[in-house]
Amino acid sequence: MKKIKLLLIPALLLSAMACQDYLELEQTGNTISEENALQTQEDYEELLWSCYDVVANTYDGRMQILFDLLSDDLAAPNSNADYTEVYNRNMLFFNSTLGGVYGQPYFAIFRVNSLIEALDNIPFSDPARKVSMEAEAKFIRALGHFDLVRGWGQPYGFTSNNSHPGIVYKTETATDILPRNSVGEVYDLLISDLEFAEANLPNSNGDAATVWAAKALLAKVYFQKGDYALAAQYASDVLDNGPYSFDASSVDRFTAMPSTEAIFYTLSIDLDRRSGPFTGNYRSDGSSVPTLRASSDLYQTYGTDTNDVRSDWFIVKDAGQPNEYYGISKFNKDYFSVPVLHITDLKLIRAEAFGELGTNLAVAIQDINDIRERAYSGSTMNLPAASSGADIIAAARWERRIEMLGEGDRVQQLKRLGALENQSITIRSAPWDCPGMILQFPITERTDAFVLNETGGCN
Repeated sequence: MKKIKLLLIPALLLSAMACQDYLELEQTGNTISEENALQTQEDYEELLWSCYDVVANTYDGRMQILFDLLSDDLAAPNSNADYTEVYNRNMLFFNSTLGGVYGQPYFAIFRVNSLIEALDNIPFSDPARKVSMEAEAKFIRALGHFDLVRGWGQPYGFTSNNSHPGIVYKTETATDILPRNSVGEVYDLLISDLEFAEANLPNSNGDAATVWAAKALLAKVYFQKGDYALAAQYASDVLDNGPYSFDASSVDRFTAMPSTEAIFYTLSIDLDRRSGPFTGNYRSDGSSVPTLRASSDLYQTYGTDTNDVRSDWFIVKDAGQPNEYYGISKFNKDYFSVPVLHITDLKLIRAEAFGELGTNLAVAIQDINDIRERAYSGSTMNLPAASSGADIIAAARWERRIEMLGEGDRVQQLKRLGALENQSITIRSAPWDCPGMILQFPITERTDAFVLNETGGCN
């Protein structure tokens, strides 16, 4: 990971949903003013890179774990009280793990907002770079808000006009006390940010955001909204025209060097192991019981089919004993880069979206069969060429659960189906829309303007 020379260290004022704008330089430990710290384009380039540094902290596993704890994929956590609160859907606003994960995206959001506000004062040698920096900043801003609203608000479609409370969508560094934006407002704002990013990001940008990352995230956003035409359009653009390739030889996307499927990713190296929360909570190749393990339902559904190479992601420990459990080996590594947006997800989005639309079914079938041929080392489980839209939808949802294991995806899909398709879905005996199925804000957020989520679980 590139060394960050310039660090923006925000003190997040959670009660006001904003941050103090002070900078600290890593040279001698002396605090200096923003005016003196940020003077050249290079200074701001380093500030922008530091935003990616914080994004890596956001997607190091902690955000994904909180989402998965609400799903039916995991067993009750072992020896972690904060995780147990989330798993039991009875979260208190003093839960420090929740508060820490909630605050992390806002650190990056504050940084990119401070960058956007300063762009007109930067002496650019290349004016086009000014626009592309703003596009990168808005991509980061949209990404953070997307997962915040999915975690701390009920899903899109929960109310007919999406007026139900979401999160505060921060577009400036001002410390005004603000109410929560509605979920509909949040989606409108993040789509606006992503459309700007799509129009102004480069095709290639090293480890940073590209136009393809913006399009991939737009596909996910529209899929969550139930706008399957636009979801399929954006997914197809990336799949058909982007510089990424589906890995037909391996189901493992969590590799030290970014996978060929990774459209947007966070880097992890031996000296900077950003994937630590994944390995620290899931790793099952040691002698101790891991904090996070697979649920019996997940194992019985996917772990017993030995013809599927993904069954190797499950390890049965203490078989036949009262303390039998199912370890997850997907993250049994010292470190890895984390694919935040990737090709397999887009194939599943496109297949299900085309199934919903009843169009391009041959393309959708091929997307499913690409995934199945990789999993079964052959075509024995392929969808027939005459498969219906309903068949494709069912297959896409089946493959999605196992392919996205541990990536924080499962609960979002269940909520999407409950909200948009009015399905009567229960998750570990609780309705998908009960109060405990959304994460709780920290107590410091509560003001006259900002109302916390309801507490009390899912009775």
